[in-house]
Amino acid sequence: MPWPETFHAAIEKGVCDIADGKLRKLNAPEKRQLLAILRKRDDCPDGWKNIAPEKQKNILQCLAKAIERLVNPEELKAAEARNRKKRRENGKRKEWDDRNTKKRKENGQSKEYRKRRRENGEAKADNDRWNAKRSKATHKANVKAILDNQDHHEPTWDKDTLEKKATEIVEMIVEKCGDNGFVHVCGGAWPSKNLKKAMEAECFGRGRNSHAVFIDGTNSRHKFVRYSDVSEYVELFTPYTGTNCVNADELEKRVQKKLLDMGWPQHRRMFKVAGAGTCRSVGVAAKIPFPYYTGVLVCEQSMEQIGIRLATKKDHASKRKRQQI
Repeated sequence: MPWPETFHAAIEKGVCDIADGKLRKLNAPEKRQLLAILRKRDDCPDGWKNIAPEKQKNILQCLAKAIERLVNPEELKAAEARNRKKRRENGKRKEWDDRNTKKRKENGQSKEYRKRRRENGEAKADNDRWNAKRSKATHKANVKAILDNQDHHEPTWDKDTLEKKATEIVEMIVEKCGDNGFVHVCGGAWPSKNLKKAMEAECFGRGRNSHAVFIDGTNSRHKFVRYSDVSEYVELFTPYTGTNCVNADELEKRVQKKLLDMGWPQHRRMFKVAGAGTCRSVGVAAKIPFPYYTGVLVCEQSMEQIGIRLATKKDHASKRKRQQI
């Protein structure tokens, strides 16, 4: 809401005074009368105090929406949802967001806005709500995945089977990457989203766990790399999808170890060691059938050729510092 709570209450009182004690839509002269009253208030938003002719229409439109929200909140809420959907579909929402983000960065409002939200607790409250919502969604997806796969028990592979599959994967990686390309081998669970999206997020990280950054100066929009930034250069493969986390973990570890034993240099791989962590979903026992995968990302060009490099601790420290500003 673009106005303080007390100012919102003043709008309601002013509407009732002008409309003889009833909440109803006001005509144009009545809206101007109400606006003149509101402009005398100390907590009136600065933008509403501007009486320039080119801005007068926008201010009255904001006032009309405020009154509509009081008179018929459900209808306005439904109309706003329809308009948001329409703007997303025709691309106008993204254009509007990009334009305003650039404007706020240029005049310093973004920094002031983040600081103000931290000081008044809004940022923490939003994060808590988002985390609670995400946790609830994850739990719901996990429960559904367990129920859907409860009869899909899969035997654990023996060493010969594991060795054969790992050798085939490594041969494919060597062929796809050539002399300069790079590779990433990973594993994970995918109950709440499609497999491709899960792999994309796992390969290029989420939040503070981003694996790669743009080489300084090659990208002005954002520094950490997402899959969409490099999708035209790379290929994704899922040599294993199943319900046994041991198979997924061991296959990932075996492939990574083979590459390390071959002397595959760090600048040509996004993983650092063999078998770090597990793909097992949090809160799900190892023996419970659950959707797991082992994924491989390959690129025939080097990281430098497509304009990226591996992220370092310094990059992540810089990101945390920017988030605190």
